[in-house]
Amino acid sequence: MSFRTFVIFCIAILCLLSCTSNPNRQGQHTTVKVNKVTEVTEVTKDSHYYLNQAKQNYDAYRRNDFLIQAAEALKFEQKCNKSIKMLKVLKPELQDNRHYTHASIILAECYLILSDKTLEKVENILFNISNTYGYQGRIALLKTKIHVNKKQWLTAAKVLQGTDLEALEKSKITWRWISKLDLIELEKARLSEPELQPWLQLAIIIKRFALEPKLFNQQLIDWQSRHLEHPLVNNIPAEIEKSLLQSPIQAKRIAVLLPLTGRLANQGVAIKEGILAAYLESTQSTEPSQNNFFDDSGLLDYATQNNPQEYREIRFFDSALKTSQQINLLVADFDVILGPLVKQKITELTAVLPKDKIILALNRVQLGTETSPRLRDELDTTLPTTGVVNMLEESNLPSPEHYYFSLAPEDEAQQLASHMQQKQLIRPIIFAADNPTTQRMAQTFIANWQKTPNATVPDLIIFTDNKDMRIRVSEMLDVAQSKQRIRQMEILSDVEVFGVERNRRDIDAIVLFANPEQTQLLNPIIEASLSPFARKSLSVFASSRSYSSDLNNNNLRDLRNLTFTDMPWMLPDHNWQNLAKQTTQLWPQKQGTLMRLFAMGFDAYNLLPNLRRLKTLPQLTSSGLTGSLNVDEHGVLHRRLPWAKVVQDRVKLLAMD
Repeated sequence: MSFRTFVIFCIAILCLLSCTSNPNRQGQHTTVKVNKVTEVTEVTKDSHYYLNQAKQNYDAYRRNDFLIQAAEALKFEQKCNKSIKMLKVLKPELQDNRHYTHASIILAECYLILSDKTLEKVENILFNISNTYGYQGRIALLKTKIHVNKKQWLTAAKVLQGTDLEALEKSKITWRWISKLDLIELEKARLSEPELQPWLQLAIIIKRFALEPKLFNQQLIDWQSRHLEHPLVNNIPAEIEKSLLQSPIQAKRIAVLLPLTGRLANQGVAIKEGILAAYLESTQSTEPSQNNFFDDSGLLDYATQNNPQEYREIRFFDSALKTSQQINLLVADFDVILGPLVKQKITELTAVLPKDKIILALNRVQLGTETSPRLRDELDTTLPTTGVVNMLEESNLPSPEHYYFSLAPEDEAQQLASHMQQKQLIRPIIFAADNPTTQRMAQTFIANWQKTPNATVPDLIIFTDNKDMRIRVSEMLDVAQSKQRIRQMEILSDVEVFGVERNRRDIDAIVLFANPEQTQLLNPIIEASLSPFARKSLSVFASSRSYSSDLNNNNLRDLRNLTFTDMPWMLPDHNWQNLAKQTTQLWPQKQGTLMRLFAMGFDAYNLLPNLRRLKTLPQLTSSGLTGSLNVDEHGVLHRRLPWAKVVQDRVKLLAMD
């Protein structure tokens, strides 16, 4: 061994010994359970023992072996910083491949224990490991952690099978990740991943049949008979067992609370029309029955005989004219409440309702805190606003059945961020109009974007008017600087210079949060600012706020190459063409915003029987006019919207992510 190497070893050992406390622990037996990215292992000696052994007069191989074991022990003693320091000194001197692999694995595990922001370092370490030498399980666990942080759920589940985790724990984790896949991903995986068949098949059964109880039960029995000895069969996920014990909501008498007069009357009436459309469709008749009566606003109310065993009645109340106490008295005999729309009304009403009353509110609220009385905070001028629901559960009472349905623009911003990261885009910039809703969307996008380790902070540009918009785009894409450089070249060369402005190369996507009129100006400006010499064109993304079904072909040309999300109801070639024709005939002048609220009312009514099962099975979705809907553990409904792209002068539907 060279003198230089010996000095390095001595320095590393002395530093570690000097900063390690309690030397009397030498030889102590220790069993420590560490972070989820490592295994549970019995360490027969502590780090002091191995470091002291390394100081003895052993040959280089034995000394290196003791030093690696010392690094392993330091990891279990939750001293990863010391382990990393020692391994960085030791690894360049290792000649044996087995030692090098073992040291690399410890180093990678310590990096992940300390921070998720070290994924790139861990990937580089694993890439340079040429032979596993019996450490396959630990390497698989490290790779699993990387895939999870990238939200590559199927790959993570597949790699997890190669780890040394106990079979039941492995099964539970696999189910949790498989449940995150949508039906299309599950179907594809079922054809290519034989090792994951039990989990994939069960997930497909839930996606397809969970909202049809009898068929669902039969499919579960068939699935169990095919996988009798599998850990998943003997330990059915708790949410599935709970769902089997639940009965659908029997909504025989429904009270609908909407603002049918006042400033929000247009929004309230649009939602009412959607509810009635769903109601009439469910009865297979557009003719009112003999049980019709008038509601308190003078509008016709419907009750019909859906089948000999079920009688369903629906009544509308004008929430703008009544206090919460008055509403509570009016709805006492109703099974289900649909509404209200305004956040303050929801908060006040849920405070006085009996605990067993089922309510599907048409907004989200901040429970347990004061709600601003200002109308602009209660209801956006175009869509219901959003908030974070904080359910306060009482220890002695069951959680009330309160559900919250909103066309929340923040949900779209989250979906945009997730979609772009799946496309492996890493550096977007955001242009947002100067209004509260678009700025909330921009902030939500940034917050979700930064949840991914090592994600950059996107640039956010707020513009106030059309002139400011042009200036901001030119500045952010560095087009103005490029023009200035061309002028400088003309001055210096004293001849005419033919030049084309170039945009900055460090960005790979642009996100727009603006209305259709603003987007029609923004998109061409961006397109004109992009250099024709770029190797790859920039993708431009937007939300449903940038699109309107009222746009003509000329308007759509201004939006060409724009990729955006919107509810199926507003896009071409959806599955409700007959309903669309009827609504066009009835309301030919109805604006796009009100048609979105119509769709919200339609979906809200149809969701009522399935809310319990949707809440119990968060991975379960229900497809509607407003999107693919699921319900989280707090009763909040979330939407996934289809993607579309403007190609020349028409809208082309894209595959869901």
